[in-house]
Amino acid sequence: MAKTRRVKKRTQRAGSEEAAKTKNTGPKTFVFWRGKHGLILKALEADLRKIMSPNTATNLRESKRNVLKDFVHIAGPLGVTHFLILTATENACYLRISKAPRGPTITMKIHQYSLMKDVTAVQNKPRMPDTLWQGAPLVVMNNFGGEEHLKLATTLFQNLFPAINVHSTSLKQCKRVLLLSYDKSSKRIHLRHFSISAQPSGVSKGVKALVSQRAVPDMGSVQDVSEFLSKSGYGSESEGEDAADSRVTLAQDVGRGNLASRQSRIKLQEIGPRLELEVVKVEEGLCDGKVLFHSFVKKSSREASQQQSEKERERELREKRRKQQEENMRRKESDGKRQAGEQAEAQGRKKRKKQWWEVEQEGQGASDDDDRAYYKEQVGEDPGDEMGRGTGSQKAFKGGQRRDRGGTRGARGGDRGCHGGGVSSRGGRGDFGGRGGSGRRGGFGGRSGARGQAGSRGGGGAGRGAPRFRGVVRQKAQARS
Repeated sequence: MAKTRRVKKRTQRAGSEEAAKTKNTGPKTFVFWRGKHGLILKALEADLRKIMSPNTATNLRESKRNVLKDFVHIAGPLGVTHFLILTATENACYLRISKAPRGPTITMKIHQYSLMKDVTAVQNKPRMPDTLWQGAPLVVMNNFGGEEHLKLATTLFQNLFPAINVHSTSLKQCKRVLLLSYDKSSKRIHLRHFSISAQPSGVSKGVKALVSQRAVPDMGSVQDVSEFLSKSGYGSESEGEDAADSRVTLAQDVGRGNLASRQSRIKLQEIGPRLELEVVKVEEGLCDGKVLFHSFVKKSSREASQQQSEKERERELREKRRKQQEENMRRKESDGKRQAGEQAEAQGRKKRKKQWWEVEQEGQGASDDDDRAYYKEQVGEDPGDEMGRGTGSQKAFKGGQRRDRGGTRGARGGDRGCHGGGVSSRGGRGDFGGRGGSGRRGGFGGRSGARGQAGSRGGGGAGRGAPRFRGVVRQKAQARS
């Protein structure tokens, strides 16, 4: 008896389903560059993808041949909700944030920016572990509000990242924070990106090193373990200065000595990039449509309505052209199928072999002329139309061939001869007959039931029944003489 596989009963189905549901329903982004000079922002594009991790396409490849419609077509099946588009001109660089697939779109001018490598290059101990990119960052916004375009910018920035449930969120997943601060005097948005780390508070430096480090600390300078643990002092001077402001009581265990209901010191370390942005334009659609806000161009209500009517006319004309193009494509497709069918039918007619009743019998006329000449020579008179009436098979099967049956039955016809009174056997009525033939179903008589002088199943004269026919002719010639 074959062994059956063990059914796995212990699974973490509930947790996996919840994670899959959160993963599928959360926002996803595409970060790519566009335009003639957009390639110079390739490094900034990689840093922005780091910020948007893990809910972005980190290995997305774009080229100059791609258009915006290409990204829109693949965004739907992949569940992408937002586009971050980097463009550059000869004067400035721009960042566009769009809601796929119908907008709105906010365009911001990049006044200054610093890459991740520039920020970490000036730090003594840069901290950037690989676990930072496993979860989405927290978003902190400051001084946003008041004007309509700032409210729209706030909504777009918040919807770029998944929402946080305070009661169910794990503190272990909160490893990064994105700070957005609006300066009303300069009307610019300052973007900063930090990593979050927690260290136990209220313990000595030795205990902290023993708990937080994975490796065993160096104890070569002490006599006993108790001396190492009882050593007093903070880890650094900055820790002692801002200890009161950075100490918090944790609600959950974070790890590495950071226990629940115990105080820990929260530390933020900048990892970059830095951006200084200014909102210059807000559009209703995806990089097109009605302009809702422009920082440089001001239009009256009349000019705005006139521009809107022109946009409507262009949209209607574009829709009309699209329908006409689709109709032309359907018509061309149907015409192509019809022509292909006609060509296939014509080629089939050319390749089809002709049947035996469609092929003209070769040499039939010459055989009949020879028989008439021989009859006239032996008998001394013209056979007349009697022999013509006897070509019943020629009338019934014009030019047809019997293949091989005529030859074998010709032998039988030559032995039987004629059956008295000049009545042929199964070939019709005539003066002389026989079932012989040349293998061709034509010549003298036939099985078609036609009445003639020389009824036979095959052709006469050229087959094996020809000697019997000539014998009958000789007998008739002797009787005449």
